[in-house]
Amino acid sequence: MRSHTPPLAISSLFLAAATCGALAAACGASPAAPDGSPPAAPAPAAQAAPGDSAGGPPTASAPPRTAATATPAPAGAGVAEPAAASATPAKPSDGCPDGMARVPGGSFVMGPLKVKATVGDLCMDRTEVTAEAYAACAKAGKCSDTLANCAKEASTYGVAGKEKQPMVCVDFAQAEAYCSAQGKRLPRDDEWEWAARGGEEARPYPWGGEAPKDQLCWSGGGAVRKTACDVGSFPAGANPQGIQDLAGNVFEWTTSANDGNGKMRVARGGSWRDGIPPLVRTARPGGFEVTYRCGFLGIRCVTEPAATAAP
Repeated sequence: MRSHTPPLAISSLFLAAATCGALAAACGASPAAPDGSPPAAPAPAAQAAPGDSAGGPPTASAPPRTAATATPAPAGAGVAEPAAASATPAKPSDGCPDGMARVPGGSFVMGPLKVKATVGDLCMDRTEVTAEAYAACAKAGKCSDTLANCAKEASTYGVAGKEKQPMVCVDFAQAEAYCSAQGKRLPRDDEWEWAARGGEEARPYPWGGEAPKDQLCWSGGGAVRKTACDVGSFPAGANPQGIQDLAGNVFEWTTSANDGNGKMRVARGGSWRDGIPPLVRTARPGGFEVTYRCGFLGIRCVTEPAATAAP
């Protein structure tokens, strides 16, 4: 005798299937496995089998199979590795070559004649050109070492122990040639003063308003020198951009003429020989003939910032 599933059991099965469907609709897709693998498919609800050919009541199908458990994917499988962070963030460029500092431009009233000067943004060497840097230029055939040892004790070119001191004994043409060989140029008089005074700050000395003492290489305060100092030896004397030795050490050539026939050029900054404050003030000009060379006159170069500088 064929056994039949009671009608009550059939109703229970349909009620369970309806309940599962309602939950799926309310919760949406099944949550992903914690390891990121696709969710397992839900177990199918029990289906009622259709009635037999004699028109008897439908029989329940076999119990549903247990859903297969999703196998977790290996750790890291299918997951893109994050890009490694840069160890050192890139430093924004100020548009200046290595060894130079950017000086923002501006306008100021210059000299006893009260001339209004306007200066654009400028890259300036952080230190004066050293004897070893000039020697490298001469070795490359781009600079002349004619009369490069013009001063007895104060000469620095090729002198052991003075490689880091400023190059001296260069006339105007030699100074221009050196800067040109580096892709730079000599500064104008107004550009030099604007940088030394801290732009709109109008400092009497590159470091500020305090009287000169130990902020520079000079012969003041009881120190009597016979030669220059290594460049960058007095960081307390730097201007706002960290440019050093703008007062003392050696005078620095500029391209500005200070006479009517062009035989003279302005030089700035004072030198190691000076011993009283007025001689190393930012506004004090000096003048030398273009063929002059000595042990207290050297070089500092400038150039325009690159147009692609970061803001």
